[in-house]
Amino acid sequence: MDNHPTSRRIAVIGGGLAGLAAGHRLHELAKEQGRSIDVTILEAGSRLGGVIGTERIGEYLVDVGADSFLTNKPGAVSLCRRLGIADRLVPTDPRFRGAFVLYDGRPVPVPEGFQLLSPTALWPVITSPLFSVWGKLRLLMEFFVPRRGLSADLSRLNDSQASAAESPLTDESLADFARRRFGREAFERLIQPLVGGIYTADPDRLSLAATMPRFLEMERAYGSLIRTTLMKRRVQTAGKPRSIPMGEGSDQDTSSGARYGLFAGLAGGMDDLMDALRERAHSNCHVRLNRPVAAVTQPDCRPAGSRRETTPSGYDITFSDGTYETFAAVVVATSAIKAATVLKNLDPDLSSGLSGI
Repeated sequence: MDNHPTSRRIAVIGGGLAGLAAGHRLHELAKEQGRSIDVTILEAGSRLGGVIGTERIGEYLVDVGADSFLTNKPGAVSLCRRLGIADRLVPTDPRFRGAFVLYDGRPVPVPEGFQLLSPTALWPVITSPLFSVWGKLRLLMEFFVPRRGLSADLSRLNDSQASAAESPLTDESLADFARRRFGREAFERLIQPLVGGIYTADPDRLSLAATMPRFLEMERAYGSLIRTTLMKRRVQTAGKPRSIPMGEGSDQDTSSGARYGLFAGLAGGMDDLMDALRERAHSNCHVRLNRPVAAVTQPDCRPAGSRRETTPSGYDITFSDGTYETFAAVVVATSAIKAATVLKNLDPDLSSGLSGI
């Protein structure tokens, strides 16, 4: 722990995965730049780790929160390497890749090759007991469903009331996109269960561009998701370089549900990652548990009746007991709704945006 009197004090609000990773990264950067910092992690609860954890039930390890991460996004894999636990990374077992949905009281396999919002093989869809005859026909009719009209979207930009932040092609909810392209039955019996299992959220309130942008890109580029798949296969058959936006992963054409080849976990569960981060936190940072934060403000905006514990400068952090401390910088690593609360007085516009998530 760097206790140099001129060390820059930095507070990290939240002792979950994001907060612990932020504290670790701050010390990595300080070391690289030869700077002196003093990091304090403030956790409202009685333990570090947030919603991430692993329990042993009988002979099995069960992750009670997230159980894996995407390997085509480098952040988590890079963090494991820097923590020295890359040798504990394990991929999903190809023998057990697949997904089931409960239909008519029994688990039914997701049609082989159905990738969340799009089939990469048509015969498994045609023979699946999940859909009625009409549902299958409607799903296959996706090939002929036109892409969202450019003219309507562009007209919004020409409207004097249009927001400058709007893109030339406006977003829609994941549910609206799925129903529009594949029909209500495919959405309710297959797509909604798959998406709900991944995001634990209402697809009618999920942005397609924020959650599954590759499908939006496929429609924009080629009109039909099924057409994109057929074009991709023709390109691959011809042995030409592929440029169609399907994403990466060796199992994307054969597995059902998510692209399981892109996922990896840790031999001891996600606690392997959390234990490594907790060790770094206790070695390099001040850790304060049971220390809920009420607000982040600038020194001249302190709540009435607060009791100062440090000299003025930087940002004031007011705690739930009315005391406050000042830090040169603050990292807010909490849920959006909690961040909205603590930032309300510091930045009302940011707080309003966060509270809408």
